[in-house]
Amino acid sequence: MKTYFTTLVLTISLFISLTAKSQPRLKATVPAKSIIKNMSTLMDYNRDHLRLNIDFIAYDAQAHIVTKTQFLKAITTGDYLPLKVSSGKKAWEYQLYKLDADADSDVKSMLKQIGVTYYGFNLMVGKPFPKFHYIDLNGNVYTPENTKGKILVLKGWFISCVPCVAEMPELNKLTEQYKNRKDILFVSMATDTKKALQGFMKRMTFKYAVVPVKAAYIENTLHTTGYPVHWIINKQGIVVSMTYDHAEMIAALHQEALKK
Repeated sequence: MKTYFTTLVLTISLFISLTAKSQPRLKATVPAKSIIKNMSTLMDYNRDHLRLNIDFIAYDAQAHIVTKTQFLKAITTGDYLPLKVSSGKKAWEYQLYKLDADADSDVKSMLKQIGVTYYGFNLMVGKPFPKFHYIDLNGNVYTPENTKGKILVLKGWFISCVPCVAEMPELNKLTEQYKNRKDILFVSMATDTKKALQGFMKRMTFKYAVVPVKAAYIENTLHTTGYPVHWIINKQGIVVSMTYDHAEMIAALHQEALKK
């Protein structure tokens, strides 16, 4: 009996030792406490260190590897900071850092917003774009069937959105750059009424096709959290880019346009 007990203890000890060795030693790039000090420090961290729309190794609060989807969903609660860490691997790594119950409510709200935004990217990018049937202001129809084999460049916006309108001259230059590419379509979805959009187009030059849609469609079906928003759908109907930055969209389009 004594021999059995000794063997059991040694086995358990060996298991604990191997488990401990299998878990990576994670070192925070920036101390968590300094990140969540206030909104300003969190915004700086978001700008300089968060790249959650790329491939990365995700760890839970106990340093166990989890899926990217599980990781991002946890952040949507506002209870976790996506802490940039390093284990010595040549890859981006992030770990869930649990906030204290008395953490700043504004910081938690912003973390929730960050989580919802990146979780939305995760639900869209790399997946088929949802079925659609768009009719633009000129009566042209766009469906998965008649856009198959073409790159579809989409924008979500509304008339009173200042940054949405401010980027239009740059987007007009982009359409000119690709005007001879019959395999690239530029379509925008606006949440205003058809009548309002027709009036706007008399005052403003915008060379995308303009489609009136409901805000709920853009925000719920397409998982967006802000405007303007851009998508690039490849010739197979797969979302290859979703971003709130038109410069990122333009770079992604240039890359996609080079493919055969």
